[in-house]
Amino acid sequence: MRYCYTALLLLLFGAPTAYAQTPDSTAADSVDVRLPELTIEAARAAETEASAPFAVTIRTLSPEELALSPGRSLDDVLRPLPGVWVNNRHHFALGERISVRGAGYRSNFGVRGIQILYDGLPLTLPDGQAFLDVVDPAVVRRVELIRSPASVFWGNGSGGVLFLSSEPAEATPSFRARVQGGSFGQWQGLLEGSGTSGDWRLRGYASGNRQDGFRNHSEGYRLRAGLNARRSFGANTTLQLAARGDVQDTENPSSLTLDQFQENPRQARPLFLQYNSGKTSEQGQLGATLEHDFGETTLSGTLHYLYRSLDNPLPFGYITFTRNSGGGRLTLRRSEGRIEGGVGIDVGAQSDDRIEYTVTENGTPGDSTTLDQLEQIVSGSAFGYVRYNATEQFAVTGGLRADGLRFEADDRLLSDGIDSGERIFTAWSPTLGLTYDLGPALLFAHYSTAFETPTASELSNRRDKQGGFNQQIQPQRTKGIEVGTRGVLPSANLEFDVALYQQEIDNLISSQRLSSGYQYYTNLGENQHRGIETSLTWSPADPVEIAARYTGTQFTIEAPSELEGNQVPGVPTHRGYVHLQLEQNGIWGRLSTEMVPDYYVNNSNSAEAPGYTLLDLRLGHKGISWQGTTFKPFLSVDNLLDERYAASVVVNGGGEFYEPGPGRSFSLGLNVAW
Repeated sequence: MRYCYTALLLLLFGAPTAYAQTPDSTAADSVDVRLPELTIEAARAAETEASAPFAVTIRTLSPEELALSPGRSLDDVLRPLPGVWVNNRHHFALGERISVRGAGYRSNFGVRGIQILYDGLPLTLPDGQAFLDVVDPAVVRRVELIRSPASVFWGNGSGGVLFLSSEPAEATPSFRARVQGGSFGQWQGLLEGSGTSGDWRLRGYASGNRQDGFRNHSEGYRLRAGLNARRSFGANTTLQLAARGDVQDTENPSSLTLDQFQENPRQARPLFLQYNSGKTSEQGQLGATLEHDFGETTLSGTLHYLYRSLDNPLPFGYITFTRNSGGGRLTLRRSEGRIEGGVGIDVGAQSDDRIEYTVTENGTPGDSTTLDQLEQIVSGSAFGYVRYNATEQFAVTGGLRADGLRFEADDRLLSDGIDSGERIFTAWSPTLGLTYDLGPALLFAHYSTAFETPTASELSNRRDKQGGFNQQIQPQRTKGIEVGTRGVLPSANLEFDVALYQQEIDNLISSQRLSSGYQYYTNLGENQHRGIETSLTWSPADPVEIAARYTGTQFTIEAPSELEGNQVPGVPTHRGYVHLQLEQNGIWGRLSTEMVPDYYVNNSNSAEAPGYTLLDLRLGHKGISWQGTTFKPFLSVDNLLDERYAASVVVNGGGEFYEPGPGRSFSLGLNVAW
C-alpha cells in the first residue's frame, strides 16, 4: 500500500507541470548522441564515460541542487546512484556505511573494501580502510563511482572506487555563506569562497555542524575546513595543493534489539549510555599533485599525508590511537592513437600507535592497560594497462597489477607475554575489457579482480583479546565478470545505464560481535554475488527530470556448509529509487522516494531488518537578487510518511542489529552569494 501511495504522490506532484509544457521537436537535432568525453579520474587511465569497459556512473550536481539540498550526509549525494548502498546513521560517531556490490558490507565503522578519493587525494589507507570525516557533503560537486572490482588501478580494498570532487566547474571568483537549522537541534553553517592571488587560483571553505540528535545520547558537533590551490607553469604543467581537516566530538547511541527498536527507536543502547560511549577525533590531510602534458602523453605524480587521532570510550574498553599515513603515486599515460595505455607505481606507509584501557562508567580511561602496540603497514605496487582501438567502434583493454603489503605489530605490553608479529600479503590483479560503440549506446564486457586484506584494526581485534595480529584470517579475493550498456537516446531525451554482473568471492571477511560490543573477524569461505543495476533518466520537457534506479542482488554464502545457501547480510536483495525534479518561475523542487524490502542482518539469516519506503522533499528558490547579492532559501522535509525504519544495521550484531532513523523531520536554510 505504501508503494502505491508513493507513486500517487509522485504523479500528483509532477502532472501539472509535465503536461503544461511541450517538448521542442527540434531539440534532438542539436544534441550529441554520444556520451560525454569526460576523463574518469577514478580510473587513473585515459578512459572516459564514452569508452570505459566497466560499469561507471558520473554525476555532476547542478548549482541548484548544491545550494538547495541539506548536504548533511553523503547519503544526500550518493542515493541517486545505481549499485551503491549508503546507510546514514544520523550521528557523527561512526560515519556512513557504504557498500558497492557487497564490498564494504561488514563495515560497522568507517568504510571497507572501497577506494575513496577526495579532490584527487586518497582517503583509503594502505590497510584498506577509510574514514570520511574530512569530506563535507555540502561542497561535493562531482561524483564518479566505478562499480566494478578495480584492484588493477588501486590495489588493496578496491571492490569499487568512489571519487568525490569539490571543485567548481567555473574558475570565476565567488563567495557564498550558508546557514540552516532543523529538527532534533540540527544546525549547519558554511562559508566558501574562490578567487586568485597572483598566479594561484584559490578555493577554500569552512563549516560547522551540530545536533542534539533524533536518538538519546547522539549529541555532537564537527568542524571542517579545506583549501585547494592551483597554479599553471606554462601551457603544459599544473601544480595542485590541497589541505583539509576535521575536528569532532560526539556521543554514540549504538544499536538496538528488535524489541527496543519497536518499543522506542529514540532510545540509546543501555550499555553504551551507561559507559558514556562516544568519540573525539581529529583528522587532517595534505597533498600535492604535479602534472605535465607532453602532448600525447601525460605524467602525473602525487604525494599525500594523513594524520588522525582518536579517543573512543566503549563498554568493553577505552581505545586511543594516533595514526600517521602517507605515500606517493606516479602515472605515465598515453591518451591518443590506436594504442593507448599507461604504467604506474604506488607506495604507502601507515603507522598506528594504539593503546587500549579498561573503561570507567563515566567514559574515562581505567587504571589497567589492556593493549599497547605499534602497528605499521608498508605497501608497494606497480601496474600497467593497454587499450587497443581496433576500429573506430571496437576496443580491447587489458591490465595487470602486482601488490605487496607488510603488516607488523610491535607489542609493548609485556606483562602478559610478547605478542609481536607480522603478516605479509601479495596479490596479482588482472583485468580485461571489451567495448563496442554504437553511437547512442556503448556495449561493454569486463573481467576484473579485487583483493582485500583485513585492516590493521581487524587484525588487532582478536577473539582472545590478546596483542599482536590474528594469524588465521586471510585476505578476501574477488573475480568478477560483467556485461552492460549505457548511453543516450536524444529523440526521447533519455539517458540509460544497465549492467549485469557475477562475482566469485573467496574468504569473504566477516565480523562477529560479542555482547559487550567487542568485534572480531573471520573468513566465510566461498561466496557468489550476482546482480543487476539499472538507471534511467528522462527529461520530457526542459525543466522536468524523472529518474529511476533499480538494484537487484543475490549474494549467496556457499561455504562453510552450515551457512550454505544463506544470503550475505546487510544488503537488501532489491532497492528502488525514483525522483521527480522540476523548476517553475525560479522555484526548484525534487520529490524522491527510496524503497527497500526486508533484508537479513546476520550470517545465519535468523534476523531481518524491516523494509521501508522513504519519501523526501527538496524545495527552494534559484535566486532572489538584491543590490548585487543573491539569496537562495530552501526547505527540506525528510521521511514525509513518518516511517519507522532502520537507517543502518550492525551486521552480525549479536542481537543489537538496528540503528533507527528519524521520523518526519524538517530543515530550513538560506544561501547568500556575492
